[in-house]
This record gives sequence, C-alpha cells and structure tokens, in this order.
Amino acid sequence: MRKAKFFGCLATVLLVSLTIVLALASASDVAQAQPLEDSEFEEWYDKTMNKIETDTINTAEAIENFDCTTCEVWARTGYEDATAALDELGGYEVSSEMQPVKNHLTLALENFKSGCQYIESGALQYDPDELETAAGYISSSLGHLEEIDALGLVPPTPIAALSRLQGDLEQAVQTLRSSKTPTTSPTPTPKAPGYEALFAVGGVLAVTYLLLRRTR
Repeated sequence: MRKAKFFGCLATVLLVSLTIVLALASASDVAQAQPLEDSEFEEWYDKTMNKIETDTINTAEAIENFDCTTCEVWARTGYEDATAALDELGGYEVSSEMQPVKNHLTLALENFKSGCQYIESGALQYDPDELETAAGYISSSLGHLEEIDALGLVPPTPIAALSRLQGDLEQAVQTLRSSKTPTTSPTPTPKAPGYEALFAVGGVLAVTYLLLRRTR
C-alpha cells in the first residue's frame, strides 16, 4: 500500500516537472522568435529609410534649384516608395517592445506619401496652397520619425532630410505668393487743356467779332 502511494506521488511529481519544463521550453522558443522577427524588420527598416532619405534629399534639391520637372519626378518616386513600404510593413510581425516603432513608422509613411502627392501637384501647377499642404504633411511625418528616434530601438531616421524639405517648401510658398501679389497701377492724372483748345476758342471769338462789325 505504501509502495503504491509512493509511486503515485512520484508520478505526480514527474508530471508536474514535465509540465514546467515544457512551459519553459515554449517560453524560450517565443523569446527566441521575437528577436528574429525584430531583426528581419530592422533590416527592412534600414533599406526603407535609405529610400525615403534619397527621395527627400533629391526633392529638396530640385525645389532649391527651381527645377519643377525634377521635383515632380522625385515627388512621384517618394509617393511610390512610401506606398510600397506601407504594403510591405503590414506583413511584419514584431515584438511588443518594437510595436511602437511600427506604429509611428506607419503614420510617418502615410504622411510622407500624402506630402509627396501635394508636392507633385503643387510643382506642376505652381500652386502655393498645394505646397503649403505638402509642408504640413511633411511636418507630421517628421514628428513621428522623431518619436521613433526617441525610442532608441532602431537606427536614426532621416529627420534632417525631412526638416530640410519642410523648410524648402515653406520658402517656396512665400516666394510664389509674393510673386502673385497684384501691383496697383497709378491713377492717371487728367491732362490740362492743351494749346489746341485755346486756339479753337480764340478762333471762335475772332469770327464772332468780325460778324458783329459787319452787322453794324
């Protein structure tokens, strides 16, 4: 009877120990999987940020050189790169620690995409309102990238390039609006009666005088 109890207790202990071991192994697998997912995300993140930085710098240089055609080209490229990045970003699963980076990056890319769209149309039409809207979107994108940098989990974002582009857009808006300000033309001053009018009046008086003398 005692042996049966002993073996029963032993079996219970072994079962509990096996359960604990399996639980720890499962937790270890999860812990190892999360860094692997994060590393894949970080590798993609680096490539994506390099593309966004290149698009941003080239767009800013085109604005600074008043090259509207090149500006349209790079704004369109930025729009397409941001669209592709957003599609790819949805396929990445990251750890809970990395999730805030993913969230801010999503918003940053969405704002950058909209900014590029307005830059392209504004450069095409020389429209300061479109460019002003673009500057607002770039500013919002910049804010989310700064939040990513503050987390310190991934390499620095291209905030310097976006800040430069925002400043160039704001300067372009001021330049376009000042060039479109209507200038008031001076009111023409009425001309004084010329010598022709004086001669005409004198002639009429002379004829009248002669007629009066004949009648007398």
